Amino acid sequence: MPQASSRLSPFFAPLNRWNKAARRNAALLAVGLTAAYAITCSRFFGLIFWMSDIGWYLRMARGDIHSIRQPFASRQLGPAVVRLFVWLLHWSVPQAFLLEGLLALLVTLAVVYALVMRSAAPRWMLLAVAVVPFWPQLYVGLVLPDLWYAGLLAIFLLLLARRNLLAAACMMFPLMLSRESTSLTLVCLLIACWRPLRWPGRLLAFGAGLAGTLLIGRLTLHNPGNMDSVPESIYLLAKAPWNLLRNILGIVPWSNVNGSLCRVPEWRYTLPFHVGLLHTVGMCGFSFDQPQETLAAALTTFGLLPLLAVFLWTRGRRAGVHHPANNVAKHNSPLIRFCLLYGGVSFVLAPMLGAWAPRLFGYSWPLSLIAVPLLFHGLSEAYGEALTSKRAAAGLVFLGLHLVVCGLGFKYLSWSLIGLTLMLYLVGFAMLRWWFGRPVRQAGKRLHSNPQQAASEA
Repeated sequence: MPQASSRLSPFFAPLNRWNKAARRNAALLAVGLTAAYAITCSRFFGLIFWMSDIGWYLRMARGDIHSIRQPFASRQLGPAVVRLFVWLLHWSVPQAFLLEGLLALLVTLAVVYALVMRSAAPRWMLLAVAVVPFWPQLYVGLVLPDLWYAGLLAIFLLLLARRNLLAAACMMFPLMLSRESTSLTLVCLLIACWRPLRWPGRLLAFGAGLAGTLLIGRLTLHNPGNMDSVPESIYLLAKAPWNLLRNILGIVPWSNVNGSLCRVPEWRYTLPFHVGLLHTVGMCGFSFDQPQETLAAALTTFGLLPLLAVFLWTRGRRAGVHHPANNVAKHNSPLIRFCLLYGGVSFVLAPMLGAWAPRLFGYSWPLSLIAVPLLFHGLSEAYGEALTSKRAAAGLVFLGLHLVVCGLGFKYLSWSLIGLTLMLYLVGFAMLRWWFGRPVRQAGKRLHSNPQQAASEA
């Protein structure tokens, strides 16, 4: 079988075959270029200090803690660090937020590229990770807790990669002080790493999360309630179906405590009981603007990397690469399992968490940016040596399609452009099948996409 052209082969060489100095230099260059890209292109998604909801965090950074409504009052660690910068450097609050955001961005990028460099992903994966619209979207919301949380989560992932599970468990405390959705992070950690954590690690993770929850509860004891003036438990339970109706089904919901979407609903129902101030629910009508934005964000926030994640995972499972008995899978088990579980669940739940779709799908970044490169372990041996020129070209076509989809993430996607993006996904899937070929499983042996080569070695 003809081998790949010498001009194409370097693009498909695994990143972990570079020497240590080359990996370090490439990672530093990637961090700098991606940070510049994120900062420069963030203006396409808005202005940093004109984003929705930032007023709550600016007030907390200025020391106004007890008048902040939920759920914003539960996200105190990021603004507290900004207050510390203001006190130490004698800067304004906006300047301190910019410093915190830049540091969090650099930490996140440094960890992402450090983990990518350890993987067997092809070298063009550096470009694929760098150009996703997620980075400028994350930076433009630096006043919000997302970028600060991403930095903490990156440190947590680095600890998982180094198998320092007790330190990773302790990270539940600062994460819980930064965003209340850390409950999902804690559950995913316990599920994905239940066996390697053992009971000391499990109890430590749960205790750290509980300590953060209790501290936040103490700090917000006298704060006013949520915006809808209903009990917090009811607010959290009703949030998912409310957003699901609006973001997926196109049904515009209404209630007597949240009539911002319309003044007079087309249909209403009076509850037989009161929940706080809530006594009537209804529907404003149908609008497919929000489902359109949600679908566009799902397709473009990470380009074609979610498709690649599903493809690599299913291909590895069928080929036996990620079987628990496999040494490669066992080495990366805690990190890969957590990134797949947390990232996958965050991606699926994104339409139920709020109305700002690109930001919400961004919560799933460990799936596309960490798990995808690591899932190449084993598969690089299965397909790399038998790479032909045509299959290498298919891989580069997939990269080109990924770049096009990422470019579409900077545009308003009409339904026709969404249809075009779906077509690009279908073509991308075809290119993946062509690039990887048909897997052949050899019990306990190496995997090959070339049956003749596999038979000859057998």
